[in-house]
Amino acid sequence: MKKRLIAFLLAVSIAVSMLAVPVSAAGNANTAVQLSITLNGMDPSQTGALNAVVTRGALARMLVAYSSFRESVGSQGTVGTLYTDLPGTSAYAPYVRIAVQQGWMSGYTDGSFRPDNAVTLEEAATAVLKLLGYKMTDLSGSFPSAQLNKASELGLRNQLDRQQGEVMNYEDCAILFYNALTASTASGGTYGTSLGFTVSNGQVDTSSVMLSSLKGPFIAEDGTQLPFTPVSVYRNDKASASAELNKYDVYYYSESLQTLWVYTRRAAGRITAVSPSASAPTSVTVAGSTYTLGSSAVAAQVSSLNGGGVGQVVTLLLGMNNEAAGIVTGEEADSVFYGVVQSSSRSLVEENGADVLQKVSVLCTDGIARTVNVDKSLNFPAGWLVEIKVGTDGESVERVSSRSVSGTINETATALGETALADDVEILDTTSEGVAGTVRPSRLSGVNLSSSDVRYYTVNENGQIDRIILNDVTGDLWKYGVLDDVKNLAANYSSLTGFISSFKTSDDASSSTTTGTTTGTTTGTTTDSTTTTVIGQVSNLLVPTTSEILWGIVSGDILSTSWQKLTSNTGSLLSLGFKQVAEITGTPLKQILNFVGGGATYICYVNGSQTSFSTAIKYPVIAGGIAARQETTGSIKMMVQLMPLKIDRVGAASVLSGDTRYEMADDVQVYLWYKGQYYPTKLASVNTEEYKLTGWYDNFGCTAGKKVRIIIAVKND
Repeated sequence: MKKRLIAFLLAVSIAVSMLAVPVSAAGNANTAVQLSITLNGMDPSQTGALNAVVTRGALARMLVAYSSFRESVGSQGTVGTLYTDLPGTSAYAPYVRIAVQQGWMSGYTDGSFRPDNAVTLEEAATAVLKLLGYKMTDLSGSFPSAQLNKASELGLRNQLDRQQGEVMNYEDCAILFYNALTASTASGGTYGTSLGFTVSNGQVDTSSVMLSSLKGPFIAEDGTQLPFTPVSVYRNDKASASAELNKYDVYYYSESLQTLWVYTRRAAGRITAVSPSASAPTSVTVAGSTYTLGSSAVAAQVSSLNGGGVGQVVTLLLGMNNEAAGIVTGEEADSVFYGVVQSSSRSLVEENGADVLQKVSVLCTDGIARTVNVDKSLNFPAGWLVEIKVGTDGESVERVSSRSVSGTINETATALGETALADDVEILDTTSEGVAGTVRPSRLSGVNLSSSDVRYYTVNENGQIDRIILNDVTGDLWKYGVLDDVKNLAANYSSLTGFISSFKTSDDASSSTTTGTTTGTTTGTTTDSTTTTVIGQVSNLLVPTTSEILWGIVSGDILSTSWQKLTSNTGSLLSLGFKQVAEITGTPLKQILNFVGGGATYICYVNGSQTSFSTAIKYPVIAGGIAARQETTGSIKMMVQLMPLKIDRVGAASVLSGDTRYEMADDVQVYLWYKGQYYPTKLASVNTEEYKLTGWYDNFGCTAGKKVRIIIAVKND
């Protein structure tokens, strides 16, 4: 698990993917340089002078670093004099010895090696070809053309802007050697594979090597100092400008990458279970969640052999993968968490006689769901804001009153109004139903938060906002999809027509004794024709085909303004026909709207899979993109229609509709629509030249919403 996470973190730290780097991207200097540093092909200090000339001695070091001999350099010891100008005490001596013994490099006839001579492109390419097992005598042509042609054929010169006779710098050599990892060897294999890397489809996984440079976890004390000044810092997996370490912070570092990772997450409460045994635990359950113990030292603290285990009140210091890197007990284990109630339940327990136990589940601002035992007589409805206190006596849950703040999140997401956000600020978006999810600060960049947008916040000892609980600000808590079948509404159409027709029957009876027209009554002839008209109007309104609606939006026949008016609310959607029915029959509108309460089943595609939403009432969703607001149980609380827009251009994270730019959601869904069928696809597979693209964005009031959630593509043919 650690391997997977550190691979991801390292990818972030060097601003490109280190886990699966395409061959075409191998020339990215940053990627190549960082790997070379990690393999000890160059020193970390070299990053400040990448344009420095690479010498023959430095080339020998890089050759060994990118070979199976890199682990044996230390065992070489002080070698004897190899060449007249290379004493055994030279830092390059062990590398030159290996490089010469393996035939990758050679000295000169006068007995010198000339370790300080600059290396040209053809010299470096020749050495790497030998590293890959190629014999120079087997190459077609003469030096250096044969070597340079072969290097080009193997992709060694990809992204390398050097020509014959030009001197190589450290950046150039890092790229050259990185390209070698995906190159074919003389025996037909892939060179990176021979070194233990996973190479597939022209991509190389370097995570195992990068992992080897990681040190930690460590638990910070007051005044802890790092052995280096980090260039990159990540706090709880988010980029940070501060390398400050506070007491009980869990940290890791890579000196070669000059990167620091800090974790401030905690899990506090009473231990309710240990596994696999009380005497030798490898995991513990605290506040309803199970955590792996990261070391034998940590396991010893909760072992029954040392008086720990079930019933012990602890604070787990969580590191990568939420592993417990340390444990704090006693008064220092006191902690406070804030979050929103997701559920509460009561159950029978019979340990000391029959009784009822109540558990409350709370999603806290740090993203951890905590389950706490509370007084069985108390009520904790889903959606409540609560505070969890953990002390020596155990845990308690109390409701907290709202505490709001307003202002604009600055563009760098480091302040709310005039108040700074802590580097490790925790942000939780919530709904009144208890649905919640964590939010990265950058998601709110430039957003103006009103007092109604913020349900609660806290500040740390430095006066910085360190926790924010939002009120459905992002819109990301809704479930988005496309309506696949509008005939679910048609299933109730027969009951509607029967409902309307029943008024005709009663009106016919009335008209036998009543002539003319009065309010709420009509003649039989007028009723018959008008009722038929109304039924048709209601039919067209409630049961349009998906094809008709979608094509109307694609072609522009249905304007956004009209669409918004039609789908703004249930009353608007149904008013056209139902108000006329009310006028015809004299039936109160509320009675007619009982039809709405008959519910419906909406068949949708959500994240590429077909899903059914069964509702207690009919919602004004007709076709295309929809949004559903759910309870924590999954039941539908509300359903609304998304707004359509014609997409003229697609960018990396946004689309243009005319001159207006709309941001895409991180998890935007893309579908190809053909003859009434949706086919999940990828944005990279469609474009505005060959397809008509319609975006669907949320426009129902979330402050940081108005993101394109759904894109539907219709091929021009």
